[in-house]
Amino acid sequence: MKHFQLIILSLLALAVCSCRQAEEYYTTRIPIFRVLGPDGTGQGDVAIDGKAQSVGFTVLATEEWTVDLDGPEAFSLPVKTGGAGKTAVSLVAASNETGATRKCTLVFNLGGEPKYTFIVSQEEQLPYIEARPGDVSLSADGDMFTIEIDTNQAEWAYDLGEAKSWIAESSRTDFSVTFSVSENDTGKRRDADILFYAVGAPELISYVAVSQAVPAAPPTDWILNVQFNPDGSATDLSPLKMKIDNTRLDTSCSVAFNEKFACNVAKFSNETIARSGLQTGYYLIPYKVGDEFANKLADGFSYELVFCAYYDATPKQVKPFSSTQAGGTGMCFRAATGEINFECHVGGGWKELYSGILPVKNQYYHVVGTYDKANSICNLYVDGVLTATVNAAGDFKFMDTNVDARWFGIGADPSANDTGEASFYGEVVIARLYDNPMSAEEARALYKLVR
Repeated sequence: MKHFQLIILSLLALAVCSCRQAEEYYTTRIPIFRVLGPDGTGQGDVAIDGKAQSVGFTVLATEEWTVDLDGPEAFSLPVKTGGAGKTAVSLVAASNETGATRKCTLVFNLGGEPKYTFIVSQEEQLPYIEARPGDVSLSADGDMFTIEIDTNQAEWAYDLGEAKSWIAESSRTDFSVTFSVSENDTGKRRDADILFYAVGAPELISYVAVSQAVPAAPPTDWILNVQFNPDGSATDLSPLKMKIDNTRLDTSCSVAFNEKFACNVAKFSNETIARSGLQTGYYLIPYKVGDEFANKLADGFSYELVFCAYYDATPKQVKPFSSTQAGGTGMCFRAATGEINFECHVGGGWKELYSGILPVKNQYYHVVGTYDKANSICNLYVDGVLTATVNAAGDFKFMDTNVDARWFGIGADPSANDTGEASFYGEVVIARLYDNPMSAEEARALYKLVR
């Protein structure tokens, strides 16, 4: 028993001794103190140019520290002390207009003792001018860009050279200039080097390279391209040569030449919009799931429509060119507001792209809707401008009727009973479908064609 008690007492003594040693270690351990210069290295010489600037240092410490600055008044230290942790220290240097190199010394101290020393040398400031950014890339649509000027000269100017035919000054301040760039209708990329220079010292120069993209070519990968014929019928000019059923036309449907667009347009003259159960009054373009046309729709497509409504926006669902019935796609006037809306049934539900644009009576609108299956997105462009984007992951679902018929209607939309509904009152100028989802630039290019 006594032997056991001696063992216990010995273990307790060892534990107490270990605790005291650990306490002594943590209270007397060597503090951490490290200073990194602007290039991430330790103490030494630091060279800077003559411009006004801040030079950064980083202090890593476990205790309080100080930094001393010895040098001319042109150098200053906003932060001169710190504690445990990571601290940024900035040496502020004024522009060196003295005509000679000047120096200062930074000494970082811990516990009152110097640990790191940096000698900063600032070159004399020579005359200079810099224009930033040095490269500007612009879209073909035309745009504006601003150049910032950094100089120690009293006055500066620029020379556009031959680029003055497409680049013009929009506004200017003492230290910047904003340029406007016209739309690129040349059919090729445009490039320019804008020369900036000091008026009092023209040998001081800086260049800005400006490039403007070549306009996108309008896509021509049609899978449906409707032509309205003088006799009132319609024909598909696409390579697929889709059948267009003209047997459902009546006296409310006609074709006339439109001077504005220099082509025939379809006119739908029944003033009662959003009718249903229609046996006639529209064009019908049939297709079947699994045929080439349907397969091209299923893997992504673009939709184009140019129309003019003969009435102001009305909160009724009207569909000038569409194939929607429990699935499908097309443009409609939204029932709640009358705004332009592109619909696409993807991933088990409707993707509604509301444009916020209410059609004005007798005004023409250019609409492009896209379904990009590869990137799971639908876009809507009205008059060349992106107005709505919706995530669209999943498969495209085709429309369906009670008699297993599928078709696009122009002037009305298919109903469940294979008749027309959501009838349109106005003109259809262009009704096209494309094999691929087009880009914003291509949608813009199509709009410029009809503008």
